[in-house]
This record gives sequence, structure tokens and C-alpha cells, in this order.
Amino acid sequence: MANWTLIHTARDRQEAELLRGQLEAHDIPTMVMDQRSSIYPSMGTIEVLVDRDHVLRALHLIHQSSEP
Repeated sequence: MANWTLIHTARDRQEAELLRGQLEAHDIPTMVMDQRSSIYPSMGTIEVLVDRDHVLRALHLIHQSSEP
């Protein structure tokens, strides 16, 4: 199994899945971990993780997509 590294904490599931789609379109293995409580969804986090070998590339793509 890959060594996963947290690169982003999303506000909601939709944001996390959009980011996953962007990264996977560039052949970056990505995983979304929903750590929210099923009873209290506002408690907890949604994390986007990538294989450690792709961290720098993933962060570069995220930074590029956030620039105006």
C-alpha cells in the first residue's frame, strides 16, 4: 500500500472530490478520508491525501489552480 500524505483539508465532500478529480486527471494517486462524525457531521474533517512520491507535484497543481 502507498504511503499517504495529507495535502489538503476540505470544507465539504464536494470540494474534496473535485480536488481528487483534478489530481487523478494528472495521474496522481489520491484518497479522500471523511473523518466526520455520522451523528454530528460538522465535527471532524475531510482530508485529501496523496502518495508521498507525488506530494510536491500535487501541491504545485493545487497552488496553480488557486491563482487568479
